[in-house]
Amino acid sequence: MLFEYYYIMVVSLVIFAVALLIGLIMNNKYYKIIKEMLTQVKETESKGPLVLSGDVEVLMCPRCGYSKTLPYRLGDYVGKVVDETCPNDGEKLIVHAIYSSRPTEQLP
Repeated sequence: MLFEYYYIMVVSLVIFAVALLIGLIMNNKYYKIIKEMLTQVKETESKGPLVLSGDVEVLMCPRCGYSKTLPYRLGDYVGKVVDETCPNDGEKLIVHAIYSSRPTEQLP
């Protein structure tokens, strides 16, 4: 009985050590990958918002109804409160609509 106990303990410690070693190796590998991805995201954000051609969004003031149309910026969605303010009353504008201004193909 004593031999089986020691055998199980040694095998479990070896498995634990191997799993720990694999975890450390994979952690270092994925850490580098995640770090590269985050630096790429920071670089693209520092260049300003991405603009997709043909797509536009309508910003609207919730207080007075002022609206403004501008090119769609990647990451914007309907209902998002943007940093731009209304020239009439200073209220922050909300993305009211997003649509494509490109002509669609006609069906025969």
